[in-house]
Amino acid sequence: MHKELADMKLRSIVIFFLGAGLFFFVAPFHRLTLEMLNEYTQLENMPKLLERFVPKNFVERLSDWSFYIYTQWFGKNLGQFVPILAIIIAFPLFARETENGTMEFLLARSSRKKVFWSKSCIAIAVLTVEMLVFSLLPGIYSLLASKDLKYELLGAYTIHTLVGALFWFTLTMLFSVMYDDQVKPILTAVGILASSTVIGIFKPLRFMNTYSYILGSKIISTGKMDVIYTVSLLTVIAVILLSSYAIFLKKEF
Repeated sequence: MHKELADMKLRSIVIFFLGAGLFFFVAPFHRLTLEMLNEYTQLENMPKLLERFVPKNFVERLSDWSFYIYTQWFGKNLGQFVPILAIIIAFPLFARETENGTMEFLLARSSRKKVFWSKSCIAIAVLTVEMLVFSLLPGIYSLLASKDLKYELLGAYTIHTLVGALFWFTLTMLFSVMYDDQVKPILTAVGILASSTVIGIFKPLRFMNTYSYILGSKIISTGKMDVIYTVSLLTVIAVILLSSYAIFLKKEF
């Protein structure tokens, strides 16, 4: 357990400062962002492409602090990085031990059950804390800066962020258990992330695109959490986690 905490220390610290830095790059510049977008939308010769992606009514809605922080933080900056951060935490979890030949040493001192659950639970705890901090930052900042935030939406966005992160974490951890080097898990996970996002463009396969869930598309339109997708992802997470455990128990090292 102490070894796993030491191994994750650098990654978790780097991720924390990157996430916090990104938030303070977005939140304090609300007014500046509005001014810049207003200048562009008022240009007579504004490029058609920009006009398509930044309609005037969208700029007007951005003046609302809640709409701004939920769309620009959860729906853009943090949301886009959630799967990547989860993959970064998970990919070396077991594969590094196998690649470096230290897995035999761990198994000589502890049972497979203890090794698996110690490593996975510590990593899940670190990921959960990171995601909770990043999700609660808008609420803390709004309170300190006296901003009018719709706090009732914060819980839904937090759950979407956390569940989405856990899905990509467990999926990547499965590959980390299966493969004997650190390159294959991250390449496989990133490949699935990219392909599922592209496939999700097509309406019948829209459920494949987890980004739509993580970014909170349904929350911003309905004001409610996507309960069905959340329960479905939690079920898949449990299945993947147990599958990883079963593979780890039978794998030869």
